[in-house]
Amino acid sequence: MKLHIVSLTEKERDRLKAIFRTGSHPAVVVQRTQILLKADRQLKDKVISEHLDCTVEHIARIRQRYCKYGMERALFDAPRPGGEKRLNVKEEAQLVSLACTKAPPGYSYWTLDLLEEEINKKLKDKNKQVGRTTVWRIMLKNKLKPWREKNVVHKHN
Repeated sequence: MKLHIVSLTEKERDRLKAIFRTGSHPAVVVQRTQILLKADRQLKDKVISEHLDCTVEHIARIRQRYCKYGMERALFDAPRPGGEKRLNVKEEAQLVSLACTKAPPGYSYWTLDLLEEEINKKLKDKNKQVGRTTVWRIMLKNKLKPWREKNVVHKHN
């Protein structure tokens, strides 16, 4: 006996068929659509898994999500909480402008470690710290490579 029986309404069935026909959704959503449509036809999980080349456990999870939370949750993942941004816009701009200056004495270019050290000095009074990865992501987002000469702004006298 099935614990979670999928019994679609006509409206839900029409929506699932529309999702399947349009092809404008991610593959995982299309697969979940197919699972729900086949489960509604009372096919066994083993048969559905063979048709769709996925595990029986996956089908059971989709059935459970449909029964507990509804069709939207069965089709789409719940939003995932992300971590807070380490730096605000102004602080990011400070880091970017720092990366575009001449490297400190004794260095020919800025490294991620040097940038991390320098920005953390500036953030110390705000009780903030950023890691090397955060610095790297900001450099990447701004298409900066401070080790390249073309990114450095030189003052001409």
